[in-house]
Amino acid sequence: MKCSRSSQCFTIVILLFGVYLLAFSRCGTLRSAKRIYQKNIMMLKQTPSTDQNTSNSENIYLRTAVVINLPEGGVGVRVTTLQECGNKRNIQLRIGDLHIKLLKTTVHKKCPWSFAPRCNLVGYFATGIITSTANQTVPLPSVLPELVEVYDDRQDEWKYVDLVDGRSTAKKMHRLAVCLQPVYLMADWPLIPNFFETWIGNGATIFYVYVHSISEEVDLMLKLYEDQYDIEVARVDWPTVPTEDVGADDDLNPNNRMYRTEVATAVNDCLLRARSTAELAVSSDMDEIITPMNLKGKNETLFNIIDDYRNRKLKNGAVPGAFLFRHSYAYVENNWFSIAHPSDLSFHYYRNVSYEQKVWARGYRSKVVVYVPDRVFRGHVHDTVSFERKQWATVVIDPNRARVLHFRQIASPAMQRAKVVAGSVVLREAAARWQAEYTKRVDTAVEQAENGMPLKGAFDLSFASLAWPNLGEQVLKEIEQCREENYKIRKDKCVTEQRCRSTMQTVQPDQWVEPDSAETWVVI
Repeated sequence: MKCSRSSQCFTIVILLFGVYLLAFSRCGTLRSAKRIYQKNIMMLKQTPSTDQNTSNSENIYLRTAVVINLPEGGVGVRVTTLQECGNKRNIQLRIGDLHIKLLKTTVHKKCPWSFAPRCNLVGYFATGIITSTANQTVPLPSVLPELVEVYDDRQDEWKYVDLVDGRSTAKKMHRLAVCLQPVYLMADWPLIPNFFETWIGNGATIFYVYVHSISEEVDLMLKLYEDQYDIEVARVDWPTVPTEDVGADDDLNPNNRMYRTEVATAVNDCLLRARSTAELAVSSDMDEIITPMNLKGKNETLFNIIDDYRNRKLKNGAVPGAFLFRHSYAYVENNWFSIAHPSDLSFHYYRNVSYEQKVWARGYRSKVVVYVPDRVFRGHVHDTVSFERKQWATVVIDPNRARVLHFRQIASPAMQRAKVVAGSVVLREAAARWQAEYTKRVDTAVEQAENGMPLKGAFDLSFASLAWPNLGEQVLKEIEQCREENYKIRKDKCVTEQRCRSTMQTVQPDQWVEPDSAETWVVI
């Protein structure tokens, strides 16, 4: 099923490279703008792709334009895009009569990313300067339009792109935003409340949920949390990019040249959106829980720990711009793959957990980074790539105070089963709170459904339905098997789960809930 473009929210994470934008009417600012961002120009010298050019290699796919405060003062705009490594085309944007030229930089350090050397469709930021100093009058309307125009030089026409106001304010509405990495081919609906309740317990009040392809059950669980009054949930569409005259498994299909939905670009997009809404923003998966360990009888919260580190003096006078939490695999037995209704889901399994004694080093497995959005230039899945200023740095949190416990649904060979801390009660009190809050939400949804005001899934599923399909385990096994097959061709092709869709049997292609690709991505 194709869903219409949902109203996007404001917040994207990860600031991009220096790019200078210049209003044509303000040519006199070029010299200062160029000087401000000259230090970032070297970032443009990326590793060229070794793959042969494809017929769509010149396409640029644009997602969002965000107005931001520049680190040296002034106002700029950053655009989230996907394009092939080495694409030489320039981008020009206009807001009313204001014309802006954009300079491109990659999201990854190298293009292609060294971890996925055959995946050449990657994230680029295109950045421009509207004013280069804080003292200049900003030539923008007092109320920003919802759309801006981008010039398609091949079609000689202007096209509309979503515009978000990401300018920072002294007082943010939220203390912590959560950026959920794109969910794709996801049918494991019990993970949705697990994700929300654990982060709400850690103080998060705004969520950016990037949606690629989900089952109806996952869609309805998201609607449950979108309907809550104590949090704000922004569903951000992140579907496949539009294709023409290519097969689903064809190497010419741009979606088969993108590593796992280009997750790093989505994370950065979220960080940009979060600049205007939240003091802190975290990038997270659904099965990861930041856990204050409280090993010495303390009763610390996540905010207690971050506030402590924010006040510390760092090496060379640096100031914290991000907080990295190291990782340990954790284990708990639950029945989530077999339950038939949301009311059957229990958090009580977390009363006793086991986790490996090993704490993975920085850059390995650890995927939870809490960012100060305004200070980050480029973020990534496992760490920060670069900051807006040299004075900002990543702080690594002592794992004895807090760490990420990773409760992976499908066992990984990397998990250590021999040396573990068994029967820990580190999550016992939190689990009781999660259960209480979740039970209230589900009871309310069931009551509304029975009174004729149901939340509805994409195909009419509701909380009044007695039995929900629970296909998560089968889908995960299909994906894992496909990954193993893909791994065999990694030297020749981009390894991406998008290739798995045509072989999956548990959920058929027309049963996925997906945003409309053509409505989401603007192609020039």
